[in-house]
Amino acid sequence: MKHASLHAAIGIGALLILSLGARAQAPEFEVASIRQSQAPGLLENYTPTLNFAPGAIIRLVNLRLRDMIVLAYGVGLRQLGGPDWTTEPDNVDTPRFDVMARVPDDAKKQDIPLMLQKLLADRFKLKLHREPRTKTVYVLSVAKGGHKMTESNNAQNQGCQRGFGPGPEITIEAECHSVTMEQLAQQIQALAAGYFSDGPVVDRTGLKGTFDLKLHWIRVQEATAGQSGDTMFEAVQRFGLHLEKQKESVEMFIVDSSEQLPTEN
Repeated sequence: MKHASLHAAIGIGALLILSLGARAQAPEFEVASIRQSQAPGLLENYTPTLNFAPGAIIRLVNLRLRDMIVLAYGVGLRQLGGPDWTTEPDNVDTPRFDVMARVPDDAKKQDIPLMLQKLLADRFKLKLHREPRTKTVYVLSVAKGGHKMTESNNAQNQGCQRGFGPGPEITIEAECHSVTMEQLAQQIQALAAGYFSDGPVVDRTGLKGTFDLKLHWIRVQEATAGQSGDTMFEAVQRFGLHLEKQKESVEMFIVDSSEQLPTEN
């Protein structure tokens, strides 16, 4: 009887270990491919999000490796550190990639960033660590009187499409659909990087859900030269949001090692 109980206990223990091991495995895409993009090297008119539903086909086009890292980890470029390629200015020789992947039907939406993280680790051998650092940040918050954004009920065209605004002056516009506030904070520092050269934008709005908005602004070069038009700070103010520069501890994502090109599909 004692032997039978011992065998039963061992069997239960083995099943528990297998269960925990399976639970600990990172979620992954059903199928995925990463190929070097054939699009022009500096094409950056669309900044995507990972707002996809279970069963969806994800298509990410013409992204640098560092773009994929900040997308996978939900941070801005100014929170990324490590080798020179993580921070150096872009140029036509910077490799860019197209990603296509299928999300499993039974996946949870919050698992999709983890799937992209695993894909980057598998294909680029990406290794990174996190560490807190005190630095300049731009805090995105709701202005007095509340926000003036439209809550989104459209799951299509998620992300921000950038182009040039109308009129004789050089203005930029971005039409954003179905973005969370965390994603908006991430996106505006990519859309108008010149305004945030010394630190990342962090979300402190406390707003939940997704929103649609259309931003118009002039580049920091034109603003410095005295051209009329909204800065990015004024552009977000039109939607009841506020950007404030301050010092605080922020989590940095430091790349320890990575291949520059992915392994074969």
